Amino acid sequence: MPNSVVMNKSSLIAVLFVLLSQTIFAQHKKDSVSLHQAVLMLNKALMQKDERILNRMLHSRLTYGHSNGWIERKKELIDNLYNGKLTYANIEQTQINIAIDKKVGVVRSKGNFDVIMGEQLLHFKLNILQVWLRKRGKWLLMSRQSVKTDE
Repeated sequence: MPNSVVMNKSSLIAVLFVLLSQTIFAQHKKDSVSLHQAVLMLNKALMQKDERILNRMLHSRLTYGHSNGWIERKKELIDNLYNGKLTYANIEQTQINIAIDKKVGVVRSKGNFDVIMGEQLLHFKLNILQVWLRKRGKWLLMSRQSVKTDE
């Protein structure tokens, strides 16, 4: 009889471990999907110059780094969309890879960006790194940096 009790406890521990692992995996997958959606929503908001959505998605201490070394803060990024300094005509991000640890999400991707600076249309192929923070269930972009690529 004691062996069956030990066996039952071992079985129970194994079942609990499997259930916990599945719960953690499901939560991680849910977080990855929501962060991927946030990346796409940010791109759309930049192209549509949607200040309301950008204010909700951009962290107050945002640093938005461009491939030429120019770094914008949150207010500057939004202002530059409206003053004609920079217009996002098209953003196409591919090969989006997401890593999440608790409340921090790191997104690496490749992208094709068509932007208008002043009167000039420019095309950039970029590697992009974004750092997102989850706050009150929502993802906020904290930092972004890009570098030019020939790929």
